[in-house]
Amino acid sequence: MMKKILALMLVIASASMCWAGVEKLEDLRTAKIGLLSGSSTEVTIHEFLDGKTENVSEYETFASLINALKEGKIDAAVMDLSPATYFAKEDKAIKILDQFLKNEDYGIAFKKGNPLKAEVEKALSEIKADGTLSSIIAKYRTDYVDPEAIDYNLEAKNGYLWMGCDAAFPPYDIKTAYGFVGVDIEICAAIAKKLDRTLIVADYTFKTLPMALNDGRIDMICSAFRITDERKTTMDFTEAYASDFEAVVVLSK
Repeated sequence: MMKKILALMLVIASASMCWAGVEKLEDLRTAKIGLLSGSSTEVTIHEFLDGKTENVSEYETFASLINALKEGKIDAAVMDLSPATYFAKEDKAIKILDQFLKNEDYGIAFKKGNPLKAEVEKALSEIKADGTLSSIIAKYRTDYVDPEAIDYNLEAKNGYLWMGCDAAFPPYDIKTAYGFVGVDIEICAAIAKKLDRTLIVADYTFKTLPMALNDGRIDMICSAFRITDERKTTMDFTEAYASDFEAVVVLSK
């Protein structure tokens, strides 16, 4: 009996020695990976793993993804660098690898053929040119933003601008007890002001945003939404307004 126990202990110890955790991108090929359901990271991981995604799990929120990592259900969480930085700053139990999977551009998405896209794109170009866009992005690197300070242009004359987002995507889209904040929220507020519309923020999961757009429940998706060739087949995009990298988050040693 003792020999069997010792043999089992040796097997466990050997397995532990073989698996040293995710320390570089190549380690992902033999790791248990978690990612946000409905995000473009699914495509990136599918390509990186050559379609062998049996060890990939999807989670509805970043919070549940990070919890799965900390509970040992996955070995690595793959997500955009900006939210990864946000969570790593708040939680010293996790860290970000210094290697990134892919660069990605974010754009505002519309249902195919929606003429509103041209109006929004013009307004987006204007806030790029006058420095509004860059100042919004810079603000969220350091400052606390009061939700009540964001101008939704409530007295607008041209109706509403319905923006869909996943408001659990810091620093781009965040739902607080006092309202919404984030890079995307303020960009769309600035665009709504240009169009003299009142901004309405509708909170969905990443997975359900395309359905909400297609069903006409929202006018556009603005939620750190990556421009991809696959999405272009069913949606129209503005030019990119920001870019980021796909990062790998692991447990700190």
